[in-house]
Amino acid sequence: MLQLYKENPISISMINNQKLVNVQFCNVEMKLKYCQFKLFYNYLTNKSKKLSSDTTHVDLLLVRDNLNVTITLEHFLQLCHGVQIVMFNKFGLKSNKYQT
Repeated sequence: MLQLYKENPISISMINNQKLVNVQFCNVEMKLKYCQFKLFYNYLTNKSKKLSSDTTHVDLLLVRDNLNVTITLEHFLQLCHGVQIVMFNKFGLKSNKYQT
């Protein structure tokens, strides 16, 4: 397993033999294919555009079993940052369309 990002409580690693990206945050663990990881990045980017100065928690709808997860704004921003770092460093995403 190749550790790509680790900042408590966020961990993103790559499972080489299965070509999956393992994302762990706030007691949630997801094993995503590369294309699913990019969709997750896009989802987080769109969620971040809806943040306001009053936001304290963010609700995430994770596709599997329609799991609704509410995380603090701080943890959401850490998750966005970690996913963004991996997208830039590991997958070569060039555009900087994500802004927090």
